[in-house]
Amino acid sequence: MEKRKRSVSLSFVLLRFACIMLGLMLFCALLWLAIMQLLQTTGFIYHGSLPNRQAEAMLLDHPETFTTPGEDFLSDYALFAADGSLLETNTDSKEAGRLSVFLTKDSDDPHIIRYIYADQSTILIHWVYQRDFTDPQLRKYLPPFEVLWWLTLFLAFIFVLLLSVLLLRRSLTSKLKLFHDISNKITSQELDFAIFPAGIREFDDALAAMDEMRRALYDSLTEQWRTQQQRESEISALAHDLKTPLTLIGGNAELLLCENLPENQNHMLHTILENTTRAHRYLSGLLDASTGNKEPKIPFDLSALLPDLVRSMEPFAGMKHISLHMDNHLTGFYPLQKDHFSRALSNIVQNALEHTPPGKQVSLSGRTSDTGWELLICDEGMGFSPAALRHATERLWRDDPARQADGHNGIGLWFAAEVIRSHGGTLTLENRPQGGVVKILLHKSF
Repeated sequence: MEKRKRSVSLSFVLLRFACIMLGLMLFCALLWLAIMQLLQTTGFIYHGSLPNRQAEAMLLDHPETFTTPGEDFLSDYALFAADGSLLETNTDSKEAGRLSVFLTKDSDDPHIIRYIYADQSTILIHWVYQRDFTDPQLRKYLPPFEVLWWLTLFLAFIFVLLLSVLLLRRSLTSKLKLFHDISNKITSQELDFAIFPAGIREFDDALAAMDEMRRALYDSLTEQWRTQQQRESEISALAHDLKTPLTLIGGNAELLLCENLPENQNHMLHTILENTTRAHRYLSGLLDASTGNKEPKIPFDLSALLPDLVRSMEPFAGMKHISLHMDNHLTGFYPLQKDHFSRALSNIVQNALEHTPPGKQVSLSGRTSDTGWELLICDEGMGFSPAALRHATERLWRDDPARQADGHNGIGLWFAAEVIRSHGGTLTLENRPQGGVVKILLHKSF
């Protein structure tokens, strides 16, 4: 892991987020007050105490008679005669009825003003400390200004809260993305990379643990790769060393067969030649497996894959009196090690032919989908045994009674599976009522 920079705890990050959010809310409140003061200064709204001042000014000189106030009088009032009947009001009957209660008793509410004129008529004024629009039309058609104003402050607080949460989410997501990227790289075994600290103590501790895991896995896979390379080199060298003496043994056996020898000696020579040929096939498979990585991958037209395969396997199928059926719907290009991939497919088809009775059929089909390509090689033999379905793609595995045959050395399907896997695909074995099926999937994302 790269040198750790100064980090802070997650609780400090959350506290800092809370302080920033509260600071933004305080700023909104101060801005809200400043704008309200500006609207009040410019006369767009009146001060909340204006209704009280109007009521006090109306009764300042202790008038003896009632004078109807103008339309700009902001408080509710009701004028009652001495007998309690309603003479005049600027509010609805319900509010006037509520005010009539205070004709005969004093009110503890400071917002209720009662005054008795010389003619014994009584006026009751109900004022409210509330800012409102100075324009009567706005007061008529819009809710009270203070209701709208508190609503704007509430919406501003909600906006600040959402903005702060989104900023915190963005900050933490960028940190958590480190874990996602590292996990993907480790999963794909891309281990030669540096892990940078996230700047949050709890995250950095987890990243440090992942870095230890990455280094341990990198060392393990490196050692495993070296061991495998050494083993493959030894196998390749051994196979090369054995090919020459085997060639000499086979050649001498063929020469001796041309001589006029007794029948029992000819039989032994045939046995020598047959086993020499089998050993040659085994060594060829080992050499192919050890040299496959050297062949470059070149984009290949998949529509030609099955026709080329059928053309190369027809002579062998003809010798076995087995027909090859092709259903080719492969399209597009795919990066292949052409010779290596063709050898893998030939091994599969040859295996199918070896276990299909004469007069039967081996089918080769291919189709293209949105996610990749699928190849099916189906025979009409006995099918795979349960053990073969699990182990037939393992190196040197031969304990399958249903697939036992002379010359079967246990590397054909293993070699094919390894080649398919090196091309980003998968090889699976299945059974159907007519026989065995080998399914190959190549993925477009490779």
